[in-house]
Amino acid sequence: MRRPTIRLTALALMIAALVTLTHSVRGNAQDAGAPPARIATIDLLGLLEDMLQTDAYKPDRDEFRGEWESKIKDMQDSLAQIEGELRLASPTDPNTRQLQQRYQQTGYQYQQLQRQAGMEFDRFSADQAASAYAMLHEKAAELAAELGYTHLIASRRSGEIADRGSLATVTQEILARGVILSPSADDLTETLRDRLSIPVRPKPESAQPATDMPNADAETPDSGDSNPGTPTSTKNGGDDGENGTDNDG
Repeated sequence: MRRPTIRLTALALMIAALVTLTHSVRGNAQDAGAPPARIATIDLLGLLEDMLQTDAYKPDRDEFRGEWESKIKDMQDSLAQIEGELRLASPTDPNTRQLQQRYQQTGYQYQQLQRQAGMEFDRFSADQAASAYAMLHEKAAELAAELGYTHLIASRRSGEIADRGSLATVTQEILARGVILSPSADDLTETLRDRLSIPVRPKPESAQPATDMPNADAETPDSGDSNPGTPTSTKNGGDDGENGTDNDG
């Protein structure tokens, strides 16, 4: 009774060995047919930042900003005119109360216009950035395929973070450096820059805010009328935000 058992055991071992060998051969065949992985890196964010300062994008942004600045300037002039009238008005004049209400209403509209300008400019800039990135993404993929790379990773190369103005900014810069170590010969940043003729931005003397629309929190008239006869000055209101830049250098 032992011989049949021994034979069955031997047969089972042979079948198992055959199955293992078959899988091994198939795996080797598949590995042999697959191309070797070639990985490249590219600073797509840096190229995007530089591209947005070119004539293809910056003039449109400047024009859009100028239109809103003109609207804000007109509203600021109206506010200053009412302020001047209030300074000359007599507290006993029946029209002074009406003038005070106009001043407060115009001040509120001025503040709302500032907020709207900031949001619209941010939306315009975001649309530009998204369109430019889509084009860069496509061109980078084409370049990597031409050079025989199977993978392309977007990452900044330098580990030094210059802009340390806020934790959010530093965190963003850290996330933009997904690759810690890679051969410089496999970095395609400058190759794509040359192909698309993207100039290098001159480094700004100091860090600048992302947009240069007037700050919605700039000094505006108090909506209350605890001292209606003494209007809040608008001489410098809104100027701080208007004098900023959008990284235009």
